[in-house]
Amino acid sequence: MTTLGIYLRLSRESDDSASLDTQRAAAHRWLEAHGYDPSDAVEYLDAGVSGTKPLEDRKAMSGLMADRPSVVIAWKLDRFARSVSEFLRLVAWAEAHGVALATTDNSINTTTPTGRMAATVLSALAEWERNMIASRITDGHATRRSQGRWSSGRPPFGYRIERRDGAAYLAIDDNQAASARDAVNALVNGSTVAATARMTGLSEPQWRRLLKSPTLRGQRAHKGELVCEADGITPIQFAPPILAAAELMAVRERMLALATGADRAPRRATPMCSDMAQCYRCKGRLNGGTSDKGVPLYRCKAGHVTIYAETLDKRVEKDFLAAFGTYAETVVRLDGGNDLSAELLEAKEQAERLAARMATAGPLMLGTLESLAQDLEDTYARLRDAHNPDVREVQVATGQTMAEAWEAYDASTRSRLLSGMGLQVTLHPKQAAERLTVSWGLKPEDAAEAALEDIA
Repeated sequence: MTTLGIYLRLSRESDDSASLDTQRAAAHRWLEAHGYDPSDAVEYLDAGVSGTKPLEDRKAMSGLMADRPSVVIAWKLDRFARSVSEFLRLVAWAEAHGVALATTDNSINTTTPTGRMAATVLSALAEWERNMIASRITDGHATRRSQGRWSSGRPPFGYRIERRDGAAYLAIDDNQAASARDAVNALVNGSTVAATARMTGLSEPQWRRLLKSPTLRGQRAHKGELVCEADGITPIQFAPPILAAAELMAVRERMLALATGADRAPRRATPMCSDMAQCYRCKGRLNGGTSDKGVPLYRCKAGHVTIYAETLDKRVEKDFLAAFGTYAETVVRLDGGNDLSAELLEAKEQAERLAARMATAGPLMLGTLESLAQDLEDTYARLRDAHNPDVREVQVATGQTMAEAWEAYDASTRSRLLSGMGLQVTLHPKQAAERLTVSWGLKPEDAAEAALEDIA
């Protein structure tokens, strides 16, 4: 049986005031002062362990309770536990097994009734202090949120921490913000959440949560609610916005379309040209399928004709590159107009929050809320008068040829491109002189500009 035990615990490695060396030196002094040899003592060390954890969940404390030394010394009471219930459990265990608990500051010594009473009182004070610290931290975070300051932790993607006047604020990180804008532009123009997440370096769940939050608008949510001014209506601006309201609304509409299947990319098993290939006989669309050996096929639903998917796709690719490969790739950009639909939507959301406040407000607050309501009405009227969503489409060259773009596209993007060009493939029987006939709904000089509208 171990005679002497020194219990050491440290929550954080950076806590210099309660370092392990400080605790160990104090324990050795106490043992020497009470006639013990420190070299006979066994150390039980819990590093990086909170005092709020149950006794059994701490590895060193669990070992100590299994060894049952006759005397256990700790630096201070809060090293044993930071809750009254856990400390009382430790005291009950010590009494049941004849173990004396003591601290180097002599605040407790459970070998006497008075010592046990003092230990209980001091444990209650330690728990009270911990609760007060937690309350102060919570209040501090709330104050910083109300002032538009950054509370703590890593900044969200797209931003960096900037210190001004001794306080932390969020500022735009140019590189991350550029990645976010590029990814958002790709998503709105036909890509997927998973593909654009790779452009940012974030995982798909992280990117999805970011797009669903108000963060890229320079705003924040706390416990699922938008952080607002004291009026509970106006959002607090924590940082300059990376995306405009209209851009974020377009992103969410695209995500909704993908989630509901309205704009979902074809399944991987679907052949690239399945919506554009037909049977010579019944004129029915060719469906995807596989051969007995698992090779992808195009097949007529009525069973008239079948062809390997690779054979048809290679023929279409060859014709596409011959007809359009040298033309410049262009994408559609919107120019002109003044689309304030997102701002109008934000104003409506503020009006809904204001209505909820007015429904429960007392007479003293009604005057203030009515004034806010009038200001909101005036703002909404100005936005509505300025709202003019008519825009014109502008073709912008990307700097690469259609052949180069084709190599970079994935299967679903190629499929949308071919559909936009009006591709029509007819599959004839094997004995026909020409097995495949390929036609395009657009002329080459028009297709290079117009086809990507379907992708955008």
